[in-house]
Amino acid sequence: MFEGIFIIFTMLYTLVSVKVDEWITISALGFKSATPMMFMQNPKIYDFVRSILFFGALAVSFMTPDMPWITGVIILVIVWLAAGSIGRKKAFSVYRRILREMMATADTDSERVKYKEYSQKTDQELADMVETSMKY
Repeated sequence: MFEGIFIIFTMLYTLVSVKVDEWITISALGFKSATPMMFMQNPKIYDFVRSILFFGALAVSFMTPDMPWITGVIILVIVWLAAGSIGRKKAFSVYRRILREMMATADTDSERVKYKEYSQKTDQELADMVETSMKY
């Protein structure tokens, strides 16, 4: 029974965490309008829900009789790392898609060139932009 609850909490945490990381990243890249209005108004609620799901899964992992607690902790660490990475990758894809759309509707050639240049940035360059944005 506890294994099922652990799986449910872990799956919910994964889904929520991927979306929250995606929204945080796309906001840091300057496209807050690509996130839900509720997230824009109060992102801390989403972080709180994500934390509750994580700690709920962690607590349940200690109660599973058929699975050692260390296995649950290892699974949660892997999910935590993967969710952040997947969320950032999804945000980078959204960022590039938005820039391609802006490029298609640009009024001048200079705008098109600028949007094209930004849309061709590597993931590392985008990650550096996010890090810089988060500092300020």
